Amino acid sequence: MICHKISKQDNVDDLLHCCIEQLILNKNVETLSDKEKLYFFTRIVKNNFYSKTSQFYNEYKKFKFSDHIESNTTDEPYNESPISMDWVQRQITEHKKGDLWYYSRLFELFIEGGCSITDLSKKTTIPINSVSRDINKYRRILKQLRESYLKNN
Repeated sequence: MICHKISKQDNVDDLLHCCIEQLILNKNVETLSDKEKLYFFTRIVKNNFYSKTSQFYNEYKKFKFSDHIESNTTDEPYNESPISMDWVQRQITEHKKGDLWYYSRLFELFIEGGCSITDLSKKTTIPINSVSRDINKYRRILKQLRESYLKNN
């Protein structure tokens, strides 16, 4: 009854009640008076129903599967893009010879070193904001080249 008053949803009452029963089994409520038990139970129900970190939220409320399931959907096969790391390495090599030599060399150090932007900044003594901005700029350039490559092939 309390679960229904708080949730105001028929399909959630039983789930909330089961979750609360599990919590109460772990507590020692025999020492409480009847009014304290009612308060305790009401408080637990409210906390579990409205909280985004409660056991009830994590087990039931967070995933509303019935809202998202469509029965007429078909699985689409996953197609891997034909671009590999070899393609990226060729682009870096080509750019090192041209105008983008700085960005390509910095990105190459980033990939080969397998390090973070902070570590790369320390190794090269280039300010961290510049390293981050330049690597992201070169990533965008590679992404545009990849998209145009995939369109043409």
